Amino acid sequence: MRLQRMARHLPAQGWDPWIITHPRGEGRNFLGAEHMRLYPVGAPDLTRLATGFRSWLSPHPSLPTGSPKPVSKEIRLTAWLNRWLMIPDKQIPWYGAGLQCGRNLLRKERFDLIFASLGPRTTFLVATRLSREGQIPCLLEYRDLWTDNPYYHVNQPTALHRWIHGRMEKACLQTAKRVSAVSRGIASRLEDTYRKTLRSRVEIHHNCFDPEEFPCPGRRPATVSPQFRVCYAGAMYANRSPENFFEGMASFIRLHRLTPRDFKFSWAGSVSGVPGLTKVLEASGVSPFLEFLGQIPHQDSLRLLQESDVALLIQAPHDPIHIPGKLFEALGARTPLLALTQPCETADIIHRCQAGIVCPHTAESVCEALTRFYSMKTEGKSWPFHEAERDWFSAKESVGRFARYCSEAAQAGATR
Repeated sequence: MRLQRMARHLPAQGWDPWIITHPRGEGRNFLGAEHMRLYPVGAPDLTRLATGFRSWLSPHPSLPTGSPKPVSKEIRLTAWLNRWLMIPDKQIPWYGAGLQCGRNLLRKERFDLIFASLGPRTTFLVATRLSREGQIPCLLEYRDLWTDNPYYHVNQPTALHRWIHGRMEKACLQTAKRVSAVSRGIASRLEDTYRKTLRSRVEIHHNCFDPEEFPCPGRRPATVSPQFRVCYAGAMYANRSPENFFEGMASFIRLHRLTPRDFKFSWAGSVSGVPGLTKVLEASGVSPFLEFLGQIPHQDSLRLLQESDVALLIQAPHDPIHIPGKLFEALGARTPLLALTQPCETADIIHRCQAGIVCPHTAESVCEALTRFYSMKTEGKSWPFHEAERDWFSAKESVGRFARYCSEAAQAGATR
């Protein structure tokens, strides 16, 4: 969604983006696509092929009964193949076709800058190759770390893998005129690891929200529904575990003697690599209050945020680097956050925007935070955001700052 927001707002800043991308397919249309220069390039998709193969082996799957339940997915064959064989990532089959599309465009048009955003990592390989061949400055953006990632063992399982990935990344950074990152932690890691390779300091350009994407012009008033509703919209994986939240939620329910008519927790998104999830739900006894929606379209997740009184955000305790993207969408929805996080940039942004309550990963702190939100709900009060700081993360302002950085990168190439 970040790249779509950029593509929508960059023309107002004097830039004309030409976008080489994967085919959007069914259900992947996005706001403003009809006005964009899109060049979709297809390539084999290992995950889709494996899914089709499993469907062929089992042509008559059993139909689900009742409402869906949150069950953590296990790592299967396709994930193993992606990790061990697809270097730098599973999008590598797209490399040749993407490169050829870029070469065709370079022969026809003049460009001032080549931009790529990670992930996937394969886009860096395409962008830097085109940059070298066309003698056009390149700007690389990190939405995630490539090497030196807290989850490196997932994508680089052996020392040989890490060496290959490191060589690839260094070659890309040697080509790039400028590098940006979406968080302070990612920028610091890059500068520590590649200080001698980088041509300049890594500039930080955070994620943002776009008011145009939300289905309603403003979040619903707290008095519309008497039911207190908390939501979680996003992926739940690895050490981003909801155990402490569910324990605190159970204490909150008992403390206020709530029924499912009084309180609901709506959960949308995928779940993978969260051990013991079923046992956690059974032990806490919160299932009657839980509405699990599974994977839902982005527009529906924004509506869910707007219709909720509180948005849950969980930061993995060992990962102070990444900032969950739903933080910014909650800002756009004007829905206060209940954030389980250690002191880090995520907490700093929430404090800066007065966007909710930050608490440690303990059941007691969750219960206290929910009680505070619930009291505001029953009293008919709205959460007091710091509006000027919140607006700083809007797409209009954020993309404006990024456009100026693009101009700097293009100028650096012109004066080489």
